[in-house]
Amino acid sequence: MILRELPDVPPRPKTAANAAFRRWLYSRWGKENVIVGARMRAGEIGLNCQPMTIKAVWGGVAETALDGRRLVIDDDSWLVINEDRTYAGTWRSARQMDALCVFFRRGLPAEVFGAMSMTLDGAADAGGERPRPFTLAERLRPHDSAVSPRLRELHAAVRAGQGDPLWADEACQELLAAVIAAERRLLQHADAIRSVRPATRSELLRRVHWATDFILSNYAEPITLDDMAAAATLSKFHLVRLFKQVHHVTPHAYLQRKRAQVARRLLDASDIDLNDIAATVGFGTRWTMYRHLRRCFGASGRLLREEA
Repeated sequence: MILRELPDVPPRPKTAANAAFRRWLYSRWGKENVIVGARMRAGEIGLNCQPMTIKAVWGGVAETALDGRRLVIDDDSWLVINEDRTYAGTWRSARQMDALCVFFRRGLPAEVFGAMSMTLDGAADAGGERPRPFTLAERLRPHDSAVSPRLRELHAAVRAGQGDPLWADEACQELLAAVIAAERRLLQHADAIRSVRPATRSELLRRVHWATDFILSNYAEPITLDDMAAAATLSKFHLVRLFKQVHHVTPHAYLQRKRAQVARRLLDASDIDLNDIAATVGFGTRWTMYRHLRRCFGASGRLLREEA
């Protein structure tokens, strides 16, 4: 199924006009792959149990409430949510934004994972997929060269009018394969956490990711190391130590780099007042913003708006 706008579902009110569409949608939801390539300023999907989902957005933000966590997706990241998880989502932007949501048919992730875990000889002997249940780390993932181009290509194809269900099924399988391969590389990050058992390393990596997601979702606020440690359910000492092992920078440096990334994007793409940009991204003053932009990127931001 291919949609070019968010489906008309709760919390939007039920009306005589959308009742038939909702019956049709609910009869197919989770039973087939759904690719939503939307262009909008705002949208909302209410709390519901969903199939495995991948979400990305360009030119705005998408907020997801999951297990009491607030995850905010923007131009710098994308999000994967496992099968049969209950969550709600909102989208907002001051201008038109591009949003992509891919909802995978229930069971497809296990089928692709099972197939990728077999050799070609094993696949020939088995005569098909051998599903293997698995879960992905539910965290904000930075854009990369493996998955992100596929997300952009999917959105562009849908917006260009692609409507072939066979194309959609093939694209979803290829996207899942890329995501699973990226997950295997991600798990190697646990090896950076030294001197503990493998199971403990995985749990500690998960908590570092909680802190990372907290930074990426709240960078505009005056957040503290106490806030980050609380999000990770770790002591401040252990958070700083583990964060540096995983990301190779301190939580504070990671926060300032995120603020600089957003500031540079606003400087390049808008005419918002420089002081307003500094306040919006959490730097406070334009001079602090300039210092971190130069430190992170050398210059950019239209050469810091022609040096103001």
